[in-house]
Amino acid sequence: MNQARRLFLLAGACFLTLLIAIAAGASTDTTNLIVIGTALVAGYIFELRPDQRSPLPVGLAVIVVLLRSASPGEFVAIASLAPVVAVTLRTEPRGIPSRVLLLAEYLAEGLGAGAAFQLTMRVGATSDPRLVVFCALAAAAVAELVVADLVTLLREGYVARWRGRGADLALATSGMLMAIGYGGIGGQGGLGLWGPILFSVPLLAAWYSYELLLRTRRTFQQTVQALGVAPELGGLARKGHVERVAGLSVGLGQELGVSNASLRDLETAAWLHHLGAVSLDEPPTGLKLDATDVARAGADMLRSSNALANAGDIVAAEPGLHRPSNPPSETRAVLMGQILKVASAYDELTGGDDAHASWAVEALFTGPAYVYDGNVLTALESVLRGRGLLTR
Repeated sequence: MNQARRLFLLAGACFLTLLIAIAAGASTDTTNLIVIGTALVAGYIFELRPDQRSPLPVGLAVIVVLLRSASPGEFVAIASLAPVVAVTLRTEPRGIPSRVLLLAEYLAEGLGAGAAFQLTMRVGATSDPRLVVFCALAAAAVAELVVADLVTLLREGYVARWRGRGADLALATSGMLMAIGYGGIGGQGGLGLWGPILFSVPLLAAWYSYELLLRTRRTFQQTVQALGVAPELGGLARKGHVERVAGLSVGLGQELGVSNASLRDLETAAWLHHLGAVSLDEPPTGLKLDATDVARAGADMLRSSNALANAGDIVAAEPGLHRPSNPPSETRAVLMGQILKVASAYDELTGGDDAHASWAVEALFTGPAYVYDGNVLTALESVLRGRGLLTR
């Protein structure tokens, strides 16, 4: 079920529930809660997916609105039920354990925001109501994001940098504006449901912008992969080599604590590290293209584009690393080049068949110490062991 169908299903369920509530003589506050609760479910299905940041559900902004429109008991009930419905309707992640963890994350974010809001309201009960409400809403929005960061840290081992927090700012500010638009401050200035609808426009625009950026990144990655297999189609590299090297390089980078930005450059370099072969003249029969010439030609091609310049530096560093006549310098590209060199050599030794993993690793370890970096080889052993290809 795609997003449009899920949204249509939610809208239909909301409309039917509203008809039943109105027929039963429900108050305006109750009907408003039905609409906000439905919006919360939809918000947990739709996400802001920025670069260098884990996806953030739009529901984090709706939670702040719910704090201003519901009593504490109603808030707990809706904030507990909406994630259950949303996780049921989502098509990802697959598998019950992953869905349970996602549900726990949504519950922690919602209930954490409620606790922060109530605590701030009680602490500032004797202060200026406008300041207290503003601080309580801000505390709720920040609490959600802190919980999201903690989950990301536990699950993926990193915390997003400040330059990647545009989505955080969009959710926090939009949620606060939507909440103030709904209930006003001190009983004045409230617009009811028109407030959240009006102030949700910037948030929807942010969601659409992030979706366009995501499509652009996917198109870029697909283009890189298409270029990467060109040498294979021309018979200049073994079929599937660059894909296997790219996957192994990313695994090695993660094992060695490489940052996400560097991992993307490393993956791009791995896909394109044989690209230079297509620009070189075919050598005499029985001879192979020189690896240094291939790397140099490929690096020159990649460095001509700002988006691929970092990957070009990695490709240029890879063939000459750890040779007695060419000692490496301490640069960022050196470690990436070491990783690429080990991943490519491993795939060449195994011929793409992981059944040969044990002797390939042994061959790499028994080579001269100046050829391959020992730390990267240790990481290779750890990654392969994690994949079940090696035993202790």
